[in-house]
Amino acid sequence: MQFRIALFWGTICIAGAVSGLLTFEIIKLHGRWGHPGWSWVFLIEGFVTVLFGIIGFFVLPSRIESVWILTEAEKASTASSASSSLMLLTSSIEKYPPKSTGRQVWEAFKSPHVVLLNVAQFACAGNTNSLAYFTPTSKYFLFEFGYSPSATQLFSVPPFALAFLFLLGLSYWSDSRQSRGVACSISAALSIIGFAIFYASGQEKVRYGSLFLSVPGAYGVGPNLAAWTADNSEPHMRKATAIALGTMVANSGGLFSIFVLGHKPRYYLPTAINLFLGVLIIACSVSNMVWLRYAQKQKVARRNDILQNFNSGKAEPQGTSEQDVAAAQAWDHLGDQHPDFKYIY
Repeated sequence: MQFRIALFWGTICIAGAVSGLLTFEIIKLHGRWGHPGWSWVFLIEGFVTVLFGIIGFFVLPSRIESVWILTEAEKASTASSASSSLMLLTSSIEKYPPKSTGRQVWEAFKSPHVVLLNVAQFACAGNTNSLAYFTPTSKYFLFEFGYSPSATQLFSVPPFALAFLFLLGLSYWSDSRQSRGVACSISAALSIIGFAIFYASGQEKVRYGSLFLSVPGAYGVGPNLAAWTADNSEPHMRKATAIALGTMVANSGGLFSIFVLGHKPRYYLPTAINLFLGVLIIACSVSNMVWLRYAQKQKVARRNDILQNFNSGKAEPQGTSEQDVAAAQAWDHLGDQHPDFKYIY
């Protein structure tokens, strides 16, 4: 899961690598058709976005049967798995009512692992947005070393290109080891080292070099947190709420980053806040790992007590008997708190 998220997340790194140079070239259209240069940036990039949205409407499949990359056997297997998912039978809903949407939403809001990861997502977005929009290096290369504006923009490419490769590699490792917390902590630690060098050094070349640590480290955290949130949230309503909540909190972290002002050329306050946010990510990751290990042991130890109200000890429903329906209700009500649900940490 994390690697697939990283493929999407990696496009942000690519955008960070090329956006400066692309914008510099687009602004040269200043005066064409009566539009200023900055408006052409919105017109061209907005048109491309709308165009791909329209293409996606017609190209992306809406049903399993229309997924062209799957073989017929894979389509049949996927459809069978979906139809036999842990849903309550319609005929038994009156006797075994599903948990209400409101209660599922509340379960997501009060889950300790969701809360911890939301704090980490706020910190992650604060760091990535500050790097994406306010990396204070290009002006120094322009004025201190005499580079042209277009050449200056090229200096933003290598750190973000490295970030793209790093987050793909880290995500692949995290998926293969099913280890989210360690991968998240490694990435955050890398960003901390980069921010610390940027904070301590007064040499522009050294400060630019620090971006090869801080940018990959900061961007590598995002896919970890997104996958970790989805991994440990069930059923689907609770999972959807946890993911949406994380996105909302992350956007708040992005807004926070634009209000952190500093004084050139050292930018002590913003860099110190970046350092703090990196430490906060590690603290949340370690705390979440400890909590999930504890919660998993508690679920297993209290299995009979947890499931006694549902009169079922089955891991998953296998048929249509009343016991199977009760087992399905246990999964619906307990979700990730079910003893047979294994947390990933």
